[in-house]
Amino acid sequence: MKKRLTVGILTALVLSLGSPAFAAEKKQEVSVAEDAPNVAIMLDASGSMAKKIDGVTKYELAKQEAFNFSSKLQNTNVLMRVFGSEGNNKNSGKIQSCNAIRGVYGFQPFEEQSFRNSLNGIKPTGWTPIANALQDAKNAFDQLDNSGKNVVYLLTDGEETCGGNPVKVATELRKSDRDTVVNVIGFDYGRGYHGQLTSIAKAGGGEYFEAKTKNDIKKIFTQEAVKLSK
Repeated sequence: MKKRLTVGILTALVLSLGSPAFAAEKKQEVSVAEDAPNVAIMLDASGSMAKKIDGVTKYELAKQEAFNFSSKLQNTNVLMRVFGSEGNNKNSGKIQSCNAIRGVYGFQPFEEQSFRNSLNGIKPTGWTPIANALQDAKNAFDQLDNSGKNVVYLLTDGEETCGGNPVKVATELRKSDRDTVVNVIGFDYGRGYHGQLTSIAKAGGGEYFEAKTKNDIKKIFTQEAVKLSK
């Protein structure tokens, strides 16, 4: 009887080690180097991102490419924030929308299922609090104790609409104690137009990228993933 019990326990242990739950736990134990880069993706989910391109909202297109980009980042701490997804794009919803920055995925290595789940149920609806989003990224960077560089990717289809000063916050990010840059991707945002978004990128020591289609975003993120891997 004792022998059968022992065999049963060993069998259960082997099965548990091969279970999906154990595999997921192992994935979460992935670590990165002390000098690994810290990448913050700030995704616009304001009402204008509900506009459709070829039958798909700009938000869904951008979200998918942000996911694909993150999946390519090896030895990297990834953070994902969504702004403009609460309230509404009328005056009645402005306060709620402008103060809501959703921290959907905190700094950690990319884990596919957790990252995918973190974006479920979010829809574009409100205003565009870019300054608050960048301040949120700054606050998150300040809490890190590693020595890696900080890189922001702000993906938006419009300028600040909540009265903040994103250029000022980008400047503060650039002046941080560690190497920090702010890159901006203007999605379906006035071809050839240079306004606040280019000023944010310049103040943050980064680049401004113009994207008219999902493929444009994919190309930009693919190039940036290669840069970050060097």
